[in-house]
Amino acid sequence: MAPTYTFRKLFRLVTALLSLCLASVPVLGVPAHAADTVLDGIVVVVNGKIITRYELEERLAPVYDQLRGKSITAEEAKQIAAIRQKLLAQMIDDILVLQDSERYKLKVSDNEVEEQITKFRTTRNLSEEDFKNNLVKQRMSREDFVRNMRRDIIKHRLIGAVVTSKVVITDSEMEARYNERKEEYSKDSMVQIGIILLPPEMSAATLKADIEAGKLTFAQAADKYSRGPGVGSGGDMGFIAWKDLSPGWNTAIAGLKPGQIGGPLRVQDYEALLQVINLKAGEVTPLEEVREQIYQSLHEGKFETVFQDYMEKLRSKAVIEYRTL
Repeated sequence: MAPTYTFRKLFRLVTALLSLCLASVPVLGVPAHAADTVLDGIVVVVNGKIITRYELEERLAPVYDQLRGKSITAEEAKQIAAIRQKLLAQMIDDILVLQDSERYKLKVSDNEVEEQITKFRTTRNLSEEDFKNNLVKQRMSREDFVRNMRRDIIKHRLIGAVVTSKVVITDSEMEARYNERKEEYSKDSMVQIGIILLPPEMSAATLKADIEAGKLTFAQAADKYSRGPGVGSGGDMGFIAWKDLSPGWNTAIAGLKPGQIGGPLRVQDYEALLQVINLKAGEVTPLEEVREQIYQSLHEGKFETVFQDYMEKLRSKAVIEYRTL
């Protein structure tokens, strides 16, 4: 029987597991209220900017809150350690992007921040009181939220200037994509999709290789490992119109035949695999009617490549020092 852990034991175990795997942490950002003061030890130093253990634990507070008072299995403890590692990676990446934004002297006014906060509340139908209550639940002050919002605006502007400007889609590329995949742009054409959303400690690429090697079927893997819909039914989500798929999903399974697997890709906070189970043809749509859809699909694929290249360059030039917890 797998051992279980109290909340206090879990906290110690997660910390120990992270200290063992820090050497393999991919390079990635900093929390809303990061301070340069050493609070309970330094975890990482990124180009002279520190991330403290306190800051990292604050990022994990919502996870700990959900587990407080519960017994946690060893497997669940490993999953939490994996989440902690990913959060640290994101914090490092955030620092790198924000430090790079200083090169471009990007500034955001207080009015711009307040406009974005108003838009944030409006799109979520939050009153001022609801907004304040949500901040309390997230253990965040309004000053923290404003700081985060300002950083997000700066990051989006930087990425727009450095990354998006380098993504160019030509008419010939769109025509070629259309001719290759006309069935996907047909009216009422549909695809039956299976999905696997993997827990943090599992590798989607490894599982995909196992399925393609015949070690297990996609349906068996979905029922055994998936954290998404269709568990018990082999991950089957039924038929979905091609036009309703997000660009990321469309790119992942475009051109696949029934039985073939697309991905890995990110779906919310999970690594995911998609399988084309079946296809339904429809009436062919003229190129002009789907030009924007094709553009978005091509743009997303190129954007991800350019963005990863940009982040790799930041990481390669960075001085990142991991400290013992």
